[in-house]
Amino acid sequence: MRAAEHSQAMHFQARAGEKVRNPVLQRALQKAKPLFVGKRAKGIAALAEDGLAFEPLRAACEEIRNRVLADLDVWLAIFEERAKATGAEVLWARDGDEICDLVIDVARRHGVTKAAKSKSMLSEEAHLNEALAAAGIRPVETDLGEYIVQLAGETPSHIIAPAVHKTIDEVEALFAQEHGRPPEPRTSADIPAMTREARQVLRQHFLTAEMGITGANFLIAESGTASLVTNEGNGRMVTTLPKVHVVITGIEKIVPTLEDFATLMRLLPRSATGQTISNYVSLLTGTKQPGEHDGPEKTVFILVDNGRAALLGSAYQDMLRCIRCGACMNHCPVYFSLGGHAYGWVYPGPMGSVLTPLYTGIENALDLPHASTGCNQCGSVCPVRIPLPKLMHRLREEQVERSLRPWSESFGLKAWAWLAGKPKLYRWVARLASRYLNWLADDSGRIRVFGLAPGWTAGRDLAAPKGKTFHELYAARKRA
Repeated sequence: MRAAEHSQAMHFQARAGEKVRNPVLQRALQKAKPLFVGKRAKGIAALAEDGLAFEPLRAACEEIRNRVLADLDVWLAIFEERAKATGAEVLWARDGDEICDLVIDVARRHGVTKAAKSKSMLSEEAHLNEALAAAGIRPVETDLGEYIVQLAGETPSHIIAPAVHKTIDEVEALFAQEHGRPPEPRTSADIPAMTREARQVLRQHFLTAEMGITGANFLIAESGTASLVTNEGNGRMVTTLPKVHVVITGIEKIVPTLEDFATLMRLLPRSATGQTISNYVSLLTGTKQPGEHDGPEKTVFILVDNGRAALLGSAYQDMLRCIRCGACMNHCPVYFSLGGHAYGWVYPGPMGSVLTPLYTGIENALDLPHASTGCNQCGSVCPVRIPLPKLMHRLREEQVERSLRPWSESFGLKAWAWLAGKPKLYRWVARLASRYLNWLADDSGRIRVFGLAPGWTAGRDLAAPKGKTFHELYAARKRA
């Protein structure tokens, strides 16, 4: 199964147009953005209370991730050895198909009929829920946001807040429908009551699921440990109650030591939710030992490539540093104009504009590297210093090199390059163009419809030039 088969990224423009015209979505997004941005700012500012500064800590986190990537095969071998020594089984998956096959095989070996899941983006890459259901195994998402989108038959629109695109009224109606009760009139958002309702439903799944499935924020090589960072506690229920625990995570999630993990945890929750530390940080090592009262009888790690190994040593290796905090999308003006579903695959926002073309094929996501204002808000907040605008620019260059851009765009750029090489002719054409654009404008100085490129004015009005070029205006100012 190639990831491209499930990607809708090639329809980005059409989906984006639909999302910006959705008033309910727009209200939900505009309510969420200041919360993300404001909480992160407070969390980063609070570093000073611990005698820390953001940039040096950021540099340390970048160094840790680069150190791992420089010898990834070595750290993976160490992790496999240490994890097996604790009683865990370590399996390897090349792609989404192999993830599904391995999980289903483990489930059948242990008589599993229901799997309780904590949030796992790699299971989204593999479309694991569909594969489990087809094999007669019921998957139940237990993260509240994931549970909401599962009930709605949707996919997550954000990597840490999967249901950020939903309003409280939409969730209330969904719960009433799926939980078999009449909808309650609500004069104000009663989030605690709805959370209790979800908790009551999910409790039975926690108690009856034979398998727990999670991702991992990091894998700690020296101890063979998976770390899980959550705010709801569902991760602990999924990893301690079922008899089988399956961890599905990418090969790039390795960190060498517990000290390295602690350093990264200084920035991960602050970048994601603005917290100094998440409510639950679990370090999961091996299986339940004699005398212990909880924990799985069987632990399985599935370490996944799915396009990651190909990035090592490439122009895009920096992307493997990503710790999935979501800060880039939380600060992206494009993401918060469209929401995550417009991007068409698992990862939205700036990170998705790079990862989706790399994992599904650049020819299947031509618009995503262009879904950026180039403002670098994403790069400036990334806790591991991923140069996201630079990587998007490199993807654009690759599109041109591989002749993947529309012929009209290529022709226009070549014509401009030819003209720019002839300064006198360029200035003459520029004078004509500035006067023509000024003539097109209405009395308010705006161009409502630009016939030569209608897309530019389909959703906006353009400010018209003054009818003179910069050179003309500058020369007149010098004379004055």
